[in-house]
Amino acid sequence: GGNVNFGKQEINLPAGLKKVSQTAVMPLVGKFVSPTVAVGGALGFSQLKHDDVKTNTYTIKPLARKYWNIAGNLYVFGQMALPVDIANTKNSDPNSNGFGIHFQVAPGFDLIVNKWFSIEASFVLVNAGYSQQKPKGGDTSRDWSLRGNTIGTSSFGDLSVGVKFLF
Repeated sequence: GGNVNFGKQEINLPAGLKKVSQTAVMPLVGKFVSPTVAVGGALGFSQLKHDDVKTNTYTIKPLARKYWNIAGNLYVFGQMALPVDIANTKNSDPNSNGFGIHFQVAPGFDLIVNKWFSIEASFVLVNAGYSQQKPKGGDTSRDWSLRGNTIGTSSFGDLSVGVKFLF
């Protein structure tokens, strides 16, 4: 499993047109350690560009999932993950380095289509963590946060829908 993103956006601001592009790749692998528990992780890279400023972020995301069968080939799962991000921003004034570590709880649904393919959907229910930015020659800014999402809100936190290959 995993994710791939490509996006381009043009924003009209009073100072002129601003172009923003984003690319992200994060393959995820896991192994069932029991019939209903899987452990795994993801390695990711993302890049955000706007004007001549570019931010590269590298992510390591260990995770564990517990599955419960609802009916037939439909399962619900709970996932806990500990993503760690290391970022670098260039051509800004000044250049900066970033670091973040978070704890995430994400429920989801998994529909087994056949013995090698499934469709899943999940969203981040709770995200708690720490992040910092250190500009070159400047003071470090730090952020501690706790974010919760509910099904009743207009946006599910980091909703993802995709396919999973089983082998």
